[in-house]
Amino acid sequence: MSYGLGDQLDDAFNWLVLILSTIGGSLSQFPELYPFTAPDAKLAILRLMIFPVIILIFLWLWSLLARNVGYQVVVKSFSWIYASLILVTDLAILVFSVYPTLLKALFKGPKAAPIDVIASGLVLFCPFYFSLLFCLFVIRPRMRETYKDSKFLYSLPKQALLFITAVLLYLFAIGGIEELIFGAEYL
Repeated sequence: MSYGLGDQLDDAFNWLVLILSTIGGSLSQFPELYPFTAPDAKLAILRLMIFPVIILIFLWLWSLLARNVGYQVVVKSFSWIYASLILVTDLAILVFSVYPTLLKALFKGPKAAPIDVIASGLVLFCPFYFSLLFCLFVIRPRMRETYKDSKFLYSLPKQALLFITAVLLYLFAIGGIEELIFGAEYL
């Protein structure tokens, strides 16, 4: 039985959700491995690992159940961006949980040299630029092959707006927006 490109893309996404759920479930069982020092680390880990995956599952189901192909393209694109943000963040947490000396080496505090600050910034923001590159150069061409008539996939400004929206939703899901607005005492 041969699959079309759309089926292969959907299957790849289903596997990605399974992998994200497994990583999130596994890592949430060991909060002592995380580089968090807050007393409510378990709640922070649950919010960081599980809540975004639940949102992702609802988004993907919405894209599969949408009758309008235009909605399917937009929601599937959004889901891929959102999933790649989750994946890179989870992988970074996994690496820093397993190798805590990497975290200490990167974030040296106020005595850090400029190169250390640059390296820390690159690591801190890797979910954003890795997911952007992944979606632009891997997912977008595959979706263009599947949805040849979609004008959305050929509009870079619309996709940039979608990426910004996905980043904001992800920051909201993990509590990053509340942290910026209300500070650490709110969470």
